[in-house]
Amino acid sequence: MKIFRRPDTPLPVGVAERREERLGKRPSVRLETSDRDLSPLAAALLAYWQSSRRDGGVPDRGAFDPLHLTRWLGYLSVYEYEPDRDDFRNRLEGTYVGNLTGENWTGRRASEVDARFGSSFLADLRQVRDRREPTAHLIKVFQKDFSVTERVLLPVSTRPGGDADQVFVAIFSNGVRPAQKA
Repeated sequence: MKIFRRPDTPLPVGVAERREERLGKRPSVRLETSDRDLSPLAAALLAYWQSSRRDGGVPDRGAFDPLHLTRWLGYLSVYEYEPDRDDFRNRLEGTYVGNLTGENWTGRRASEVDARFGSSFLADLRQVRDRREPTAHLIKVFQKDFSVTERVLLPVSTRPGGDADQVFVAIFSNGVRPAQKA
């Protein structure tokens, strides 16, 4: 059995600094979805998502047993696609996500996040839905200019064999703090 570090503890010496350097002044940097680039908790969630796929398709919600998701529940938000608006609405905000950002975005849309923070969150969600593949990013927490997190976007379907109409958004703090502004 693998033992995973808590996601809010610092990464091994040098990793946090390399991630901060890689992010620089950009709002986000895409990570490769490999164990090498992801924290242990993020890699384990991605592996669970991969194991839930059938025939290379998008896993359906029924494949995600809440008992197996327990270690990630507070870190997950669920965004549901609204085709009439070509947008995603936050249906569920993890408690850790709310604590990290200081805000609860339940019921709000991804386009509202972009409008408030000048981000590309909606485009990222659309890309994950269209490609039917997960992505991972290092992102600055928009509400706190001193915190960097790891974000994993996982497409899922509310119907077996259906299109990706939801995206699970996992946010993990990894102890990275951007350099102070000069």
